[in-house]
Formats: sequence, C-alpha cells, structure tokens
Amino acid sequence: MSRRLFWQLSFSLLAVSLIIFSSLHHLSYEVTIGMTEISEDSQERLKSLAKDAGERFKTEGAKSVLQLTEQVEKDLKTWSALVTADNTIISSQPIPEALQSKIGFQRYVYWPVHEFMENVLIGIPLEQQTGTFVIELPREMYPKVDTDLVHNLLTIVIPSLIILIFCWIAYRYLMRPLEALNQGTLKLASGDLSARVLPSLPDNRKDELTQVAESFDSMAARVERLVHSQRQLLGDLSHELRTPLTRIGLAIDLSKNDQSEAAKQLPRLEREVAQIHSLVEDALTLAWLDGEPAIPRDASFNLTTLLDLIIEDAEFEYPNRLIERNYEKNLLIQGSSQQILSQSIENILRNALKYSTEDQPVKLSCECENAFYRLVVSDQGIGVPEDCLEKIFEPFYRTDKARSREQGGFGLGLALCKRQITAIDGSINASINRSGGLDIEILIPTVS
Repeated sequence: MSRRLFWQLSFSLLAVSLIIFSSLHHLSYEVTIGMTEISEDSQERLKSLAKDAGERFKTEGAKSVLQLTEQVEKDLKTWSALVTADNTIISSQPIPEALQSKIGFQRYVYWPVHEFMENVLIGIPLEQQTGTFVIELPREMYPKVDTDLVHNLLTIVIPSLIILIFCWIAYRYLMRPLEALNQGTLKLASGDLSARVLPSLPDNRKDELTQVAESFDSMAARVERLVHSQRQLLGDLSHELRTPLTRIGLAIDLSKNDQSEAAKQLPRLEREVAQIHSLVEDALTLAWLDGEPAIPRDASFNLTTLLDLIIEDAEFEYPNRLIERNYEKNLLIQGSSQQILSQSIENILRNALKYSTEDQPVKLSCECENAFYRLVVSDQGIGVPEDCLEKIFEPFYRTDKARSREQGGFGLGLALCKRQITAIDGSINASINRSGGLDIEILIPTVS
C-alpha cells in the first residue's frame, strides 16, 4: 500500500503552518508598527513647533527660541530645545537628567513608540541643516493601543482558528471515503450485492483510502459473482436433475406394477444414477473452482509425457477414432498443476472424439510461443454456431440439448476446463476451423 495519504497530509500541514506563521508574523509586525506610530495630528504639531523654532532662530535669534520652549513647557508640560549645528542647546529649562543620555540620539517623529517606553526624546531636523529641534514626547501624544492584545490575536487566536478549519477540512477529506465504506458495508450486509464505494469518490483521488475502497469493491464484486454463480448453478443443477429423477421415478413405478420389468429397468436405473453422480460431482467441482481456491502449483513435468498418456487412454476408450499428434518430445513445465492440466486436456480431447466421425481424425498440436505453450485440439465434427463460441464455456450450456443428453452430456465439461485452465494462469478459447469443426486453443504458462 502506498503512503500517498501520509505525504499529502504532511505537506499540507507543513505548507499551512508555514503560510500561517510567516504571514501572521509579518502582519503582526506591520500592524504593531502601524499602531505604535505617533498620530498624524501629533506629528504635524511637533513638526510645526520645529518649523517655528527654526524660523525664530533664523530671524529673531536665540531669545525668541527661549520664549518658544518656555511656551511649550507651559502648554505641553514637557521639555524642549533647539540644538544648533555646533551642538549648542537653546532651552528655557536645563536638560532633565533622564534625557541627558539621550540628547545625542533622538528618535525620528515617525518611529514607533511603545507603551513601556519612558522619556522619549524626539528630534526633528531643521531646514538647511541649521540644527535640530528636540522635544520630550508629551505623554498625551503616546499611541494609545493594547499591543499585547493585538499580538495575541494575530499569533495565537487567528492561527488556532485557521488550524481548526484545516483540521476540519482534513477530517472531511479522510471521512468521506470512510463514510462511503461504511455505507457500502451496510448495504452489502443487508443483501445489496451491487454495493460499490469507488463511484462515490472523486476520480482523481489515489491514496490509501482509495485503495481500501478498491479492495472493498473487488471483494463485493467477487461476492456478487460467487453468489450469482452459486444461485445460477443451483438453479441449473435442479433443472438438470429433474429429467433423470423423473425417469428413475417412472422406472421404479414400472418395476412396482410389473415385477418382470424390474430386471429390464435396472440398467436404466444404473445409467441414470451414474449420470446424476457425474452431474453432482462436476457441479461441486465447478462450485469449488468458482470460489477461486488456492490451487497448489508446485509440480514440474514434461507436457509431452502427459499428452502421450492422455492420448493413449483416449485411443483405448475410442478405438475407432484417429488421433494425430504434432508436438515436440520435450515440453517442460515448471510450477503448475499436472492433475488439473491432465483433467482439462483429457476432457477437451474426449469431447472432440465424441463429436467426430470415425473417418475424420482429431488433431492435437502443441508449440511454444514466448512464455506459453499453445495447445490446440482440432476436430472435424459438426462444430457450433459462431455466436455460441463464448457461450459453450458457460455451465449447462449446450447447442443441442437433446443430442447432448443422448450422449450423456450436461454442458459442464468446457465450463470446468475454463475454470481449471484459468486457475493455473492460462487461457482457453474456441474457434471454427476450415473444415467447419471446432478448434479449442489452450495457452499454458511454461513457468508459473
């Protein structure tokens, strides 16, 4: 199983986390800076004082500047001064002790000012670099904002909400296939064998949960196929059993009414019982193969030897039939089932001999093609209609039911062969040959 879902969730969480924290960190910084700047009105007022001080110093001299600083002290309750280009401090009041260490480094008027700062000294350069107007920022001009609240909101509350939303989306992403699986399981448990999960999921989703859904659909399809197969098999079997059971019943009735008939009906009873036994045995084998059992495939053997034995038995059973062989001496197979292969080939060969005339040979050929042996059993019998070539591998299917029953067939032979060949990873198909007979072609893996 792939780990696509793990990587999807990991990368998504990593990407969301990086985007959230980098974006909100930057936003927090920008918002904090913006909210801790001195208001525009206050900045304009301070700049106006600096401009006034510069003009006074230029036109009226230091005395007028002293008057301005005195007025600032009176109106704003704060210290101010004009520092000339030669570092002369002009002020109506001596520089406060708390500002002495800051006189050489003043803050610009547009710099942020935080609530915790004390004795903030603002410096505003005058025109033509004639000096600097400095003023201790009045407390009333401090930015009035709760930066801790804004910081916590941007770094804790909002990220938590975004992560919560992401978790909800991830939860829905994970739960959608699980809900579909749950609904499919409930439908299957209630008897709806057509329940499937994948159709309710997006086509482009290919993760572990989709693989689970595929496995569920595969299981449901197999259960549906097996149940339908068993139902069909049971229905066909019961239908096929009616005829021999009816004949057995009639034979028993005749034997009861006339004791002399008992001896005459005994061969019929034996034949009918043998047919029923063969039918039930083949039906059980077919049902077992439909369950796709784990068939041992650990045998290694020479297919040529197996074919020789099968043909020898067939010639003994059908002494008036001709069998032509066309295959090499060494056809080695590794990792297969000799028993299943023997039963399948023997069944097909006997079927060909059964429907062939005495003067027409049955041909059995085998040749190697890539990783397979291509075995063909060809007869020159009456063949089958072309539209029935696929149907002859279905259980209980017969092109001529009356004729098949006379020859003891129930239409299970080729169906069994198909299941058996498929069980060893081979394939089987039928075609009409030039003489109008039937060619049964089997592809057998050389190595399993």
